[in-house]
Amino acid sequence: MIRKVLVFEPKKCIGCRLCEATCVMTHFNVTNPEKARIRIIRDPNLQMDLAFYCHQCSKPPCVDACKFNALSINPDTHAIIVNQENCVACRACIQMCPHGAIQMDPTSEHVLICTTCEGNPACVKICPEKAIQYVNIERADHVYKSTLVEVMAQNTKQND
Repeated sequence: MIRKVLVFEPKKCIGCRLCEATCVMTHFNVTNPEKARIRIIRDPNLQMDLAFYCHQCSKPPCVDACKFNALSINPDTHAIIVNQENCVACRACIQMCPHGAIQMDPTSEHVLICTTCEGNPACVKICPEKAIQYVNIERADHVYKSTLVEVMAQNTKQND
């Protein structure tokens, strides 16, 4: 199976937050945005929306940080899987995530991490502007670099 990852292009995002709503409905069948495994935050300085979600790191520090064997890697999708029975809510994984993608479930004592919906992400299907995509990891590297260069250029213009 070709390894795929989620990528987000802020310039395409219109801030509708349908990805958040769909995520919560897909996993919990409720309308509580605090349970979303993807979060959209408006950056007023950049004047764009940014997404916080699991980037499926090649060597995920969150898995290594968990001393209770609550986190593992899905061999097919490379998504992080949370074993809720083992999770003691110590938050070590949250502290180690370099993307700010892990959060506590507000109604239970375990962490929330994107599972990519078992390789068929609902957030990707619902996004009207295709701001979030599930792509081959080699393509993701190109998208990330392009987006990073654009954001850095905007920051440079704002600081002039």
